[in-house]
Amino acid sequence: MKKTLYLILIAFLFISCSNEEKKETKKDSNIETKQKISEKVVQKTEISHKASSQEYKFTFQDLKNHTTTLHIKDDVYHFSNIKQPIIMVTFFATWCPPCRGEIPHLSNLQKKFKKHLFILSALVSDDCSDEKLKKFTISQKVGFFIASNQKENLKFAHFITPKLGLTREFPLPLMILFVNGKYFTHYEGMMPEEMIESDIKQVLEKINN
Repeated sequence: MKKTLYLILIAFLFISCSNEEKKETKKDSNIETKQKISEKVVQKTEISHKASSQEYKFTFQDLKNHTTTLHIKDDVYHFSNIKQPIIMVTFFATWCPPCRGEIPHLSNLQKKFKKHLFILSALVSDDCSDEKLKKFTISQKVGFFIASNQKENLKFAHFITPKLGLTREFPLPLMILFVNGKYFTHYEGMMPEEMIESDIKQVLEKINN
């Protein structure tokens, strides 16, 4: 009888030890899994930080070979050779009636705020040749910078439109206002000159104060 009890006791101790080893093994496994997850989170954060710090560059050129290069990093937009604090980038096409209708208003705004505003209009989705574009700018009395390199213009369009919540089939004209290198607002389609002028005046008040 004593021998039987002794054997039962040994078996119980063996089972208990085995369970403890399993618990320890499971505990170690959980710690290892948490460490791996933590490492992945850190790695993902580092990748996200690197992605947000990525630099982009786009060069806009007109028919007279005047250029400005846009450097983008950390959502700061720096245009070389442009001193004005307010920059409007517009996308247009010569076949687009609202685009043509907006030209006189943009020319007025460029003339009125020339010390503080620079308008850069980028030609996109147009089969217009350089010669036709030149005649178009003369006939329309364009009074601002026209970027004629459509390949480079579209590269920037495809970069910026997702940030504005737009697809590649964005409306024309599309006008984007930057103030001191930061995005301020944008306009989809033809807009009243008075509305854009009001926004510009509000910006100038903030800059001058």
